[in-house]
Amino acid sequence: MKKTTKHIIFYCVDNDVLNLNYFRENFKPNLSYSLFTFNSVKMFINQLREDTKKKSFKIVIIDNIVKSVRMNTKTAIEILPLIKSIDPDIQVIIFADSKNMALKATSSKVRPAAFIKKDSQYFVRLYPLIDRLISQCDLKNKVNSRRYAIIIFILTISISAILCLLGYLFY
Repeated sequence: MKKTTKHIIFYCVDNDVLNLNYFRENFKPNLSYSLFTFNSVKMFINQLREDTKKKSFKIVIIDNIVKSVRMNTKTAIEILPLIKSIDPDIQVIIFADSKNMALKATSSKVRPAAFIKKDSQYFVRLYPLIDRLISQCDLKNKVNSRRYAIIIFILTISISAILCLLGYLFY
């Protein structure tokens, strides 16, 4: 399904309510967006399932350590396959406590878009990453549109040629 980047839906998931409040107060990208924050993984998954029919581009920003007793999970890496099974086009950014987190996810086929070290400067790194993800989505949409236009053009030329040939033969 073609995702539109005119309005972006952000989901922020963290067990720590203070971190969520800080994120909610300081997250101000220059975009048209909606921000949903969750301190429960189960509530986030339920909301994501409800939003699957929305055509908006979606970005999940999740803390690496998100414990969910009901889902029996402890890290974002364990939740990532479930998120991608609900919406394969969703982009996931994981807040990590160290820079080496990318090494842990390399063995999986399902990978997050990026890991960001959770420190006082993470918004400085987050905004350019969001811009890059939006640009990648727009590029993918343009490539797909161009592909469809070429197919329609070739079909139109082929049908015109066949009709001309049939008109020539039967006239």
